[in-house]
Amino acid sequence: MQKSWLVSIICMSIISIIFGWVRHADAQGEQEALHLLNTVKPYMTSENQITFKYTGYYGTCSGVAQDMLQTGKKLSHAFGIPQAEVLSESNSHPTYTAKSEVVPGAVVTVTVASPQGQNACYVVLRLDASHEAERSELVKWQEQAGEQLKKLGINGQWNVMVQGYVNGQEQSGQMSSMEIVNAITLAFKGKILENYKDQNTVSASLASKEFHSFVKSGIQEVNLQVALHKESTTGKLRLTVGTPIITMEY
Repeated sequence: MQKSWLVSIICMSIISIIFGWVRHADAQGEQEALHLLNTVKPYMTSENQITFKYTGYYGTCSGVAQDMLQTGKKLSHAFGIPQAEVLSESNSHPTYTAKSEVVPGAVVTVTVASPQGQNACYVVLRLDASHEAERSELVKWQEQAGEQLKKLGINGQWNVMVQGYVNGQEQSGQMSSMEIVNAITLAFKGKILENYKDQNTVSASLASKEFHSFVKSGIQEVNLQVALHKESTTGKLRLTVGTPIITMEY
């Protein structure tokens, strides 16, 4: 599959935040999320998964477990999530994780970690929603969360993604994977800057003036990514679209 390419994209996302290449979320974030979901809707079945993710730095952890725990509890309280009483473990590193269902079909998770060699706490606020969740409620949550993040002084980046199977018309073979990517690119008034293709996967990084946030790839600004993967067992095409990039497996 495209694992090596995906890893490089995820690394690019993290590096972008560390070096300040991404812009702070503002009022346009909610409009961009709704625009993404509405534009992709004709190409995807209704049974899809939506992810809102905000990453940034907050406070000081310096690798101290107690500081991570206290920071995590403070953030859990700020976002209305029941507090965790102990740290968990991820990839052999201690992390704070707490989660709660905020609206029907949508679970929010706050994670706090302490990257090696850094003083600040690394924070991820994530909302994972099924197709059962009302999109208006998800965008409303993002708006409220954005206001709270601003109050806390957490400078970072919203990352919005949607994933689901390609709808019947395109899935029937009337359009190739690249034709679908090109159609979506056109729908977003975008320009393909980079692309990748193997036996089962097609993906493209786009520049689109319809999105405010971006990450740097070399000297180019990437606003949107589109990926199609053909499942080897079912033959179905799985479509993933994210702004400014995809940071989930596709």
